Amino acid sequence: MNRKNILGLTLGGMFAAMAFICFSYLRIEIPMGLGLTGKIYLGHTFIILAALILGVKYGALSSALGLTIGDLLTGYTTSAPPTFLSKFLIGFIIAFIAHKLFHLSEETDDAKITKIVLIASIVGSVAGVVLESLIRFAFKFYILGLAYPIAYASAVNCAISMSLGDLASIPLAFILYKILRKSPLTKLQFNS
Repeated sequence: MNRKNILGLTLGGMFAAMAFICFSYLRIEIPMGLGLTGKIYLGHTFIILAALILGVKYGALSSALGLTIGDLLTGYTTSAPPTFLSKFLIGFIIAFIAHKLFHLSEETDDAKITKIVLIASIVGSVAGVVLESLIRFAFKFYILGLAYPIAYASAVNCAISMSLGDLASIPLAFILYKILRKSPLTKLQFNS
């Protein structure tokens, strides 16, 4: 294993750990009825950062692992499978837009970098709100066999919670990305 792969795995683990910490210890829970709570947290900040810095290969996987482990270790076990799939897709979408469509790692113009980061982050986050809500509904209704109103309420709860969390996560990820972009670690081109 070469130095680039080791560093990519290390950074991926770090982003997964930061997402886990945000979900497990720094979340705000809001009662939303039917025994459901909305969880607002900044874990998506690290999904966005992982996708932007590490690209499709490491970014999408570390995005999924951190929050899935958070679900497993904090008592939301039945949420872990849809969390893994949806967070992987969010990380994949952001990384794909940033690196495959707009070639972020090759860009040097600050104005273009800002546009790419914001477009990828916003589109990926909006797609994530829709996809995760649909995935949660399908999982709870078709696989767990929960009643339609409960599965539907869970999907709406998810959409509201994620939207509120993303309102803070996107700007924070943007600021952190601008700082980390100057780091020598980001020059290694993980997104090949």
